[in-house]
Amino acid sequence: MTSQTLPSRRILVWVLRIAALLLVGWGVSGSVRGALEKLSRQDWHVQPGWLVLSGTLYAFGLVPMGWFWQRTLVALGSPTPLPAALRAYFLGHLGKYVPGKAMSVILRVATVRRWVPSMRIALVSALVETLTMMAVGALLAAVISAFVLRLDHIITFVALGMACAAVAPTLPPIARLLASIGIARGKSPEDAESPPSVTELAANFQRINFQLLATGWAAAAVCWSCAGLSLWATMCALGIDAVGPLHDFPLLVAAAAFSVVAGFMSQLPAGLGVRDALLMQLLVPVCGEANALVVAVLLRLVWLVSEVVICGILYIGGVARHSRSN
Repeated sequence: MTSQTLPSRRILVWVLRIAALLLVGWGVSGSVRGALEKLSRQDWHVQPGWLVLSGTLYAFGLVPMGWFWQRTLVALGSPTPLPAALRAYFLGHLGKYVPGKAMSVILRVATVRRWVPSMRIALVSALVETLTMMAVGALLAAVISAFVLRLDHIITFVALGMACAAVAPTLPPIARLLASIGIARGKSPEDAESPPSVTELAANFQRINFQLLATGWAAAAVCWSCAGLSLWATMCALGIDAVGPLHDFPLLVAAAAFSVVAGFMSQLPAGLGVRDALLMQLLVPVCGEANALVVAVLLRLVWLVSEVVICGILYIGGVARHSRSN
C-alpha cells in the first residue's frame, strides 16, 4: 500500500461517515416530523414524568440485547469491550430510521471495526442478535395472544409465522450453514488488512451454539418486558388508567412485541406505519381509537428520543475515556 493510498482511504472513510450521519439525521427528522404532525391533529395532554419513565424503561430493556451482542462477538473470537459494544448497538438503532435495514448494520459494524478483524463476523453477530430479539418477540406475541388474551386466530398465526421466520436463521445448525455459505464465496475486501483464514472463520462460527442462543432468549425476554412496561408508562402519561402494569402485563408485552416485529418484517424505516397501525388495533379495545392513536405516535417519539439521548451519553463517555487514556 503506497503512502498516497492511505490519506485517500482516510478521506473516503470520513466522507462515508459524514454521509451516514446525514442519512441518519434525515431519517430521524422525518420520523419526528411525521409523528408531530399526527399528534397535532389530536387533543391531548401529557405528564412529562411518565414519559421520562417510559424512555428509561425502553433504554434499560435494550441493554441486555446489547450485552448479548457483545457476548456473541466474544464467542466468535472478537472480544469487544462492553462500553464500545453498547455504543455501537444503540447507534445502530438510529440507523433503522433510514430506508432499508442496511444502515443499522453498517453503523453498528463500523463502530466496532477496531476490535473485529472480519466484517463477516461482525455481520453474522449483528444478524444473530437482531433475529433472536425478533424471534422471541414474535413467539411471546403468539403465545400470549393464543393462550392468555385469546385474540383472533389470525393474529396468533401471523405472530407464530413471524417467530418461525426469525428464529430459523439463528438456530445453530442453520446459522453455521449460512455462515459457511458466506465464507465459501471468498475473501471480503474489508478483510484485506488482517484477513482471517476460511478455517479460522469456520471455527469461529462453530461457537454459535444453543448455550449462546439461550442467553439471547433470556436477554430478549427482559427486553420485551421492559418494552411492555414502557408502553404502559406512555399510556399513564396521557392519563389512561384503564391498563395496569401487572394485570395487563401480557397485553402490554404482546402489543409492543407484535407491532415492533411486524414493523421489522415490513422492511420499512423503523416499521413506519405498520408498527403504529398494529399497536393501535391492539390498544383500541382498552383505551379507544383516539387514545390508541396518540399512544402509538407518542411511544415512537419517546423511543426515538431515548435512543438519541443514550447514544449521546455513550459517545460523550467514550470520548472522555479516550481522552483520559491519552
